[in-house]
Amino acid sequence: MPSATILPIRDRWAARWDQTREWLGLGLAFVPVGERLFAAYSAPGRHYHDARHVLSCLDELERFPGNLADHDAAELALWFHDAVYDVRAAPGANEAESARFYRREFADLAGRLIDHGRVEEHILATRHASPPPTRDAAAVVDIDLCTLGAPPVRYDAYAEGIRAEYAHVAEDDYRRGRAAVLRGFLGKKWIYHTRHYRQLLEKPARDNLARELHSLDEGLPCHFP
Repeated sequence: MPSATILPIRDRWAARWDQTREWLGLGLAFVPVGERLFAAYSAPGRHYHDARHVLSCLDELERFPGNLADHDAAELALWFHDAVYDVRAAPGANEAESARFYRREFADLAGRLIDHGRVEEHILATRHASPPPTRDAAAVVDIDLCTLGAPPVRYDAYAEGIRAEYAHVAEDDYRRGRAAVLRGFLGKKWIYHTRHYRQLLEKPARDNLARELHSLDEGLPCHFP
């Protein structure tokens, strides 16, 4: 049988946005919102936090086996959680700006169809600075971190993408900063907050993080064979 057609990323994005828009009962006025969102995720310098990451998160949400109190809010949070991404920003600033980006695009057009405060709460939870405040937020946060527990070849591509996003940072400085981030994750009792992802990804995530940390500490290349 012939292989399935692989759509260009822009077409995949548009089709998935239309699916979300129609499910939420939002009209054609929201088509340009999806286009502006795609433009944000396609900005120069994005090598991991891009449209592919968002689509991967949305696919993962569809596979999540638990019941969510508000699936729509979780889905919208994943669409917007990295809409603003500036590697030079202060910790938490990108998530705050992404939440504001969402509010500007949705508050007036969607009115009371969406619980805007809940969407913003989920976006802010992806700062990973404190435990998620709700079970839904925990699912959003865990989905955002699924790549940490991906097979090694996919994790390595993620690590290379992060390094590329910080290309302006000198090698020694990057190694120290990145190692601190990895140790922060490894120092937690749990990386993942939901039972599903703890069972599925906790061990492979720790293995991946420890492997990258070893490379950083030993002065090995920041990519893997």
